[in-house]
Amino acid sequence: MSEIFRIIFASREIYTLENGERAVLSGKLRMEAESLPAVGDMVRCSEGFVIESIEPRRTELKRAVGAGMQILAANATHLMIVMALGVGFSLRRVERFMVLARSAGIKPVIVLTKCDLANPVDAAVAESELREISDAPVFVTSAFTGEGIAELAAYFSPDDIICLSGLSGAGKSSLLNALCGAELKTSSVREHDGKGKHTTTARHFIRSSGGFSFIDTPGLREVGIGGDTEAVEDVFPDISELAEGCRFSDCSHTDEPDCAVLRAVAGGRLDGERLNSLHRLRREAAARNDTERKKKDKKLSKLVKQAVRMKKI
Repeated sequence: MSEIFRIIFASREIYTLENGERAVLSGKLRMEAESLPAVGDMVRCSEGFVIESIEPRRTELKRAVGAGMQILAANATHLMIVMALGVGFSLRRVERFMVLARSAGIKPVIVLTKCDLANPVDAAVAESELREISDAPVFVTSAFTGEGIAELAAYFSPDDIICLSGLSGAGKSSLLNALCGAELKTSSVREHDGKGKHTTTARHFIRSSGGFSFIDTPGLREVGIGGDTEAVEDVFPDISELAEGCRFSDCSHTDEPDCAVLRAVAGGRLDGERLNSLHRLRREAAARNDTERKKKDKKLSKLVKQAVRMKKI
């Protein structure tokens, strides 16, 4: 008889189920699965808590790593982009996380932490800049003073599953402690670059008293995107709107004549760095598509050769 459980911890094929039991992969699943189970997955287990299959996922939050894709969280409803006010603040990093969220079909939420340590003017400017580039909700918080924590908790509904992502030292663990009393370990950050050690070293599924749950992830230094070009364009609606005024419908906004986007940059109505970010992400998505296509072609070629050999036997 088999039962279905949620995975709440995963690290190097070590899995913990929500009932507290350790689970292992079946040999068949390890050999045949396109991807291994991830935190947030619902899995079907046989006797002895052997994972036989992964239930269909509602969402897959993934990032590019090397030539492949890494699943950060399964079945998440929200991506909480956590960023400390100060040295580590970066609009370009937010745009990358936004692409991951759009590609996965989940809702992004931006949380600025450590406002008690930031200059109020700098905090207000950062919040304003984020609202200019995104329609995602923005919360300014302090786990130390409690500012913004109640408002952030009230935003979520029971059964929501929120994946936390950000740099090491962004304050994810402190934020979780404030939101649900998880009592996770926290660490200090280096003053010169705002970075810290990895307090969270593996992914964990944590339930809050409010009914919603969190998937805590280790700090991400690299945020590689996949080949979802539509997700890239979705993150830059302001540029898409400006592009309607370009002479050419397929304008790349690089050196074409009568480009409304380049005019906006020249006139100070669009930040040139934001346009550069769009170009970089477009190139990355195109390169990832090319890599995936080559992998599929290689796999197909291998299958064809195997079929030819089988016919000769």
